[in-house]
Amino acid sequence: MIRNIVLFKLNEGLTRESPEVTEGFELVKRLDQEIPEIRQWEVGWHVFDETPVSYDFALNSLFDDTAAFQRYFNHPAHLAAIAHWMHHASWVVVDIHVRGL
Repeated sequence: MIRNIVLFKLNEGLTRESPEVTEGFELVKRLDQEIPEIRQWEVGWHVFDETPVSYDFALNSLFDDTAAFQRYFNHPAHLAAIAHWMHHASWVVVDIHVRGL
């Protein structure tokens, strides 16, 4: 199985209430409804006071295998979300192999 973790940091001047942020968050939030390869999907905002090292929101997802992850990664809905966020945030990603759950 593949675990995909993404941490998003909004660009300077943007807040979670900014229209472009709410639009992008909705794009990400509903990807599990559009991409059948997604086995598990969690998206949420940082809940505690911000510190300089805090990210604004996170995505935690799970896929059966590398092939399923690649289909997700290249899916048009995922590519649209990437294209949107390229203009409104920076992010870090880690993809790890995990044992079956």
